[in-house]
Amino acid sequence: MYKAVIFDLDGTLLNTLPSLAHSCNTVLESLGHPTHAQDNYRLMVGRGISNLVLQMLPEDVRERQHAAALEQYYDTYERNLYYQLDPYPGILELLSDLKSSGIKLAVLSNKGQDYTEEIVANILPDTFDHVLGASEKYPLKPDPASANAIADLLQLEKNTILFVGDSNVDMMTAKNAGMTACGVAWGFRTREELLKSGADFIAEKAEDILEIVLND
Repeated sequence: MYKAVIFDLDGTLLNTLPSLAHSCNTVLESLGHPTHAQDNYRLMVGRGISNLVLQMLPEDVRERQHAAALEQYYDTYERNLYYQLDPYPGILELLSDLKSSGIKLAVLSNKGQDYTEEIVANILPDTFDHVLGASEKYPLKPDPASANAIADLLQLEKNTILFVGDSNVDMMTAKNAGMTACGVAWGFRTREELLKSGADFIAEKAEDILEIVLND
């Protein structure tokens, strides 16, 4: 049985794609650029906000407009943080069951620390032992430094921790940190990407994670 689970946030616990896409498209419209279909943002997210904004811009203006677009994105996203934002089916029950079973819980996201803390506190309150978002303190995932820091805070061996996420970035983070990697089939990326990136398990539904944690 695993002693802790570290969860990615976007695409794993919460469906944040509508809020991210809406914010990006609002900025693009204001700059006079074409917008993207919501599903197209699935491949742009996962490596931090700066990279997301770079990827959304037309290629011929990326370097020139990146800084201004990023500043505008932050203002826009703050106003739309909870736009169509919901936990995925079964997540609330899963977290409750894990917590009642004595499993330590943490969030590790490439979303900014302030945004990560605010969203978790409002949507998933009183649930996690540690919540870590992007900051200057650690490199972004898939660098393992932030995952290792959580293991140290939990005072657990890394092979007793299940790392759950929806992208190649999460699977690589788990592997780089020496943790077990569990991909989720409901997130932003494909099963093929997760398996190719080293997923040890694929959860088809939220309750599968409980079975993995308690029975493996």
